[in-house]
Parts: sequence; C-alpha cells; structure tokens
Amino acid sequence: MSSMDDHKSISIPVIFLKNPLNGPLDPYTSHFSHNPPSPTSLYQPHYVHVLDHTHDLAPITALFSDLSNDDTDAEGTSIPFPYGGLIFTSGRAVEAFAAALEQLSSSSVSNSCKASVTLSQRLRNLAIPLYAVGPATAASLHPLRARLPACWIRGGKEAGTGELLAKLILKEHQNPSNPVVSGQPSKDEPTKPLLFLAGVKHRDIVPVMLKSHGIGVEEMIVYATAEAPSFPSKLAFALADTADAPVRWIVIFSPTGGESLLRALGLLDKESSKVCGADDSCWIDRKTFIASIGPTTSDYMKDTFGLGVDVCAARPRPEGVRQGIEEFMRAKGWMS
Repeated sequence: MSSMDDHKSISIPVIFLKNPLNGPLDPYTSHFSHNPPSPTSLYQPHYVHVLDHTHDLAPITALFSDLSNDDTDAEGTSIPFPYGGLIFTSGRAVEAFAAALEQLSSSSVSNSCKASVTLSQRLRNLAIPLYAVGPATAASLHPLRARLPACWIRGGKEAGTGELLAKLILKEHQNPSNPVVSGQPSKDEPTKPLLFLAGVKHRDIVPVMLKSHGIGVEEMIVYATAEAPSFPSKLAFALADTADAPVRWIVIFSPTGGESLLRALGLLDKESSKVCGADDSCWIDRKTFIASIGPTTSDYMKDTFGLGVDVCAARPRPEGVRQGIEEFMRAKGWMS
C-alpha cells in the first residue's frame, strides 16, 4: 500500500468487535471520526456484536441478604460485611453487581418497609474500597455511589491492567493504617479477604498476584459469556462490506472475542487449536490487521492460539487504540 498522502481520498474501515454505546455517541465512534489519520483520509467505524452476557445474581444476593435481614450474632451485634473490598475487572461484573442490588432493593420493598429501610441503611454505611481495572470499569461504578456513598473507587485510569491494579492494591495494603483500606478491621482482628467478582472465563492475574503476597482473595462468578449466534454472519457481512479497502483493522476487546474471531474465520487448526499457517504473519490477507484493547487480550491470543496481534493498545481507551494503529501505519510508511 502506498502512502495515504498519494490518494485523493481514502477510507480506513475499523471493525470494532463490540456493541456501540449510545449509538453515534460511542466514544470510539466520536474519537475515530473526529481524528482522521491524514488530511486526505478518514476512519470508517463498523461494529459487530460478538458476545452475549448472562448475569448470575444469586451469589451476590445471597451475600447481601444479611444486610437486608439485619442479622445479628449471639451477642446481638450486627454481623459485619465479610470482605475488606470488592474487585471488578470488567463492566459486565459491575452490571451484575448493580442488577443484584436493584433486585435486593425491590425484593425488600415488596416484603416489608422495615427490611427496605434496613438494607438501605446498611448499604449506606458499608465503607469498603471498590477496585476497578481501567477507566471504563471505574466509570460504570460511579452510579452505584448513590446506594453506596461510604464506598470509594480505586484504580481506574491509574490501573489500566489487572497487573497494575494488583500492584496498586499491594501498595495500599503495605500500610494497614492507610485510609484507603479502612474497610479492614483493626490490627488485633484477622484481615478480611477481598472479593473478586468475575465471569466464568477470566484471567487470574489479580488474585494470583495478591495471594502470592499474602492478601486473601475469594472469587465469585457473577456472569457468563457466550458467542452471539449472529456473530459469524454479521462479521462476514462487515468483511464483505469493506473488502475493497486497501487497509482495514479489526479491534478485539476481550480474549473470548478474539477466540470467536478466529473460529468465525476458520483459522484454527482442529487438532492443535492454533492459528493455521507457518507463522502468524500469514494467517489472513495482509491488508487486514488486528488491534487489541490491551495486554491481557494480546497475551491470551499469543499464548493460546499462537497469534501475535499487530497492535496492542498502550491504554485501553479509544486514544490508545488509535495511537497504536497510527504508529503501526507510520512504521509501514503509509502515514507521514
């Protein structure tokens, strides 16, 4: 492909394997549409729904039912919340958590006014950190502050990966008197574990790092992910619709989404489950390139399927994805 500056006008399709948020106001649409790669070219965003998510609210409602029942121990003292903090590494986990709180609240209201007041009061008094990977997950937690005003959000943009979040938690827990970990009991009492809310398929980076440094972590599965039945046909349509483009990009946002992409394209060897071909440079036509949202997804694709993606976003945001794509194309001499 020659330099974009040699063309009168060029459109670069970017196929995002996700549902758009708020239609045309999706941050990826806004950012790519308002930041063309060159004066004579522009990005053309496409979206393909790849994954369906199913919440499992039962474990969360069981955990928080004690708050609504106002349970007490033998001495008549209210039973404390058993965890020193909650860990979220995806927006899906936050959605399940929010749905469970809504279900509990609605159930309490229908059962008795007293139970509703008790749950509301206990939630308002719950003072623990809510740890989040990346700014998007942190942003999805903010609406919950209305129900959990004494909780505080940690991580977000300063912890864009599971490894960075684990390091942040470790740093904060090195000083037990640190106010950001005040969800923990006094020094004379056993340290409470953290609760990691996750999907059926998830990486163990956070719990493994924390446990290796003596911090207790319990895992709770709160959602399951499966490939959307319509994904293969919709992906085929998007690829056919962009077949004439001199270069195009596919952006994957999760390990499961990346696996679905390879299976839909028929690129996995049936025996080895690795990408077909002698090396990862010949797995698809070389006008189609792959970008991932971050290192967790990139590492999974490489370790599991032998596929090295072309770009791994330095930041799990639209700006990070675009920056990685444009650095790649400059290195190829396609952009000045």
